[in-house]
Amino acid sequence: MTNFQIFVSDLPYPDLRIYSKSRTDVLALTDDYAGRESETTAIMQYSYQSYILKEKFPDLAKILEEIAIVEMTHHEMLAEAIVQSGGDPVIAGRHCFWSGSSVNYAGGVCDALRADLEGELGAIRNYKRTLAALENKSIIELVERIIVDEEIHVRIFEKLIEEFSCA
Repeated sequence: MTNFQIFVSDLPYPDLRIYSKSRTDVLALTDDYAGRESETTAIMQYSYQSYILKEKFPDLAKILEEIAIVEMTHHEMLAEAIVQSGGDPVIAGRHCFWSGSSVNYAGGVCDALRADLEGELGAIRNYKRTLAALENKSIIELVERIIVDEEIHVRIFEKLIEEFSCA
């Protein structure tokens, strides 16, 4: 298995500079933070997969754990942006509280990796929609920087799918 060294870009995350409250920004970030296709879901899905795959595929489990840690960083930064914008970072999307039913519990390696790739591609699509709705330049920069990490994750999952002959 390829030894992945990079799970996160070496570009710095921008400092949040939020000087006024914005309900628009809070609502725009909510689904990325804790909606169905969110950082919350990614953290839980990769954690679950690392637990069940650890015995047979310890290297893959470690990769999933490392990616989950990056997603936790994104989660924390989005929560901070929500708080600074005047919102409450409850674990919920715009329309309902987050649920474990959002996690893809695929048991096989190939099914899990394909679900992970789709999740990362979905996250990038969602973040690009979020960018169009945001008002604060600092939050826009943050979301653009998060997308860079998600693109790294896409490349990792594409390579893993190839290595496990899942295509």
